[in-house]
Amino acid sequence: MIRREFQEYLNKLKLKSDKVEEYWSLYERIYEQNSPLTYNQKANLLLSELRKMK
Repeated sequence: MIRREFQEYLNKLKLKSDKVEEYWSLYERIYEQNSPLTYNQKANLLLSELRKMK
């Protein structure tokens, strides 16, 4: 999931600002530069973590 797609996802959720920061923090940790994970692995990890946060 690219940043634009993630931002659109957050906009649809209509979260409070403190929750938005928490979601972006998660996104940044998963999509770190030089990560050994593939794009699909990162996306799956992000989706599984987002499910846990709800």
